[in-house]
Amino acid sequence: MDPRHLIQLATILEKGSITQASQHLHLTQPTLTHNMQTLEMQVGGKLFERSRFGVRSTALGDMLAREGRAIARRLKDAAEVSARHRGGVSRTVRIGVGPLIGAAFLPGVVEELLRQQPAVHVTVQSDRPHLLVEQLIDGRHDIVIAPSWLDRPPPGIERFLLVEDDLGVFCGASHPLAASGVLSPGSSEGQGWISLGTASPFEQHVREMLEEAGVVTPRSEITVLGEAMLLLRLLAQGRHLSVLPRFPTRLLQQYFPIVELALRARPQSRNIHLWCRSTMLEDPAFAAIKNAILAHAARAGEKTEIGKPVSRRKVPKRRLTSA
Repeated sequence: MDPRHLIQLATILEKGSITQASQHLHLTQPTLTHNMQTLEMQVGGKLFERSRFGVRSTALGDMLAREGRAIARRLKDAAEVSARHRGGVSRTVRIGVGPLIGAAFLPGVVEELLRQQPAVHVTVQSDRPHLLVEQLIDGRHDIVIAPSWLDRPPPGIERFLLVEDDLGVFCGASHPLAASGVLSPGSSEGQGWISLGTASPFEQHVREMLEEAGVVTPRSEITVLGEAMLLLRLLAQGRHLSVLPRFPTRLLQQYFPIVELALRARPQSRNIHLWCRSTMLEDPAFAAIKNAILAHAARAGEKTEIGKPVSRRKVPKRRLTSA
């Protein structure tokens, strides 16, 4: 099987037609058609179906196109590595990170890595946590920094506890509830919420915590996907509430006028982990990078008091039990 044929298949399905794919790949249509016929013969099945609206993938075509995209990414990565090597960069570290923890934690991590290893090159990609782990498995990252919703990591993946974190409720300093610093049962009625995402593995944890705090049906007016700065700027305007992980949000409070509200509910754990492929740990240089990130997280945790007993504003008992 020619790997170029898999890349060509991925391009056909991406462009939606052989005509557009041939133009993009700088191949004639007969050549591209012949290559797909060869690939279909080798794999023993149809890769896509033609119609007057273009091409529609089969299940087999989808699976093989995924491999083609992976090959194309590897080739692009190889070209970038070669270019950086010519520029004097001896090593690249690819980090995948959630948007909020990335904005709060990654600047310090990158500065530390560059200080310890001046010849290293760091790439950072932000995405939703469950997608980042899938991308790590596919080889698109060397390290992922994200919370865990799994009992154990997937085969071939290792994870290390970065920070013991949990969820909190936050609002802007000008929000009506900010003065009391309390989210009591019924106090959020009619208030709008900003959601970090839908269909998330952590969605049930958020719902359970809010129900225990007396917020039965939060009215989500805004959903923000993969964009930390937008979420924080909206929250800082003082018209919404949001459930956010406490560790990165506390780090970012120095830049945004955001207040955490005390609530009558058990904290929902959302520990943050460092994920990597098991084979990477055999490289002493990579192990040093991993240890540097863990050490930086420990120092950041001390600054925010994360990992210590939760320091919340003391609230009179009558406020917590009022309807």
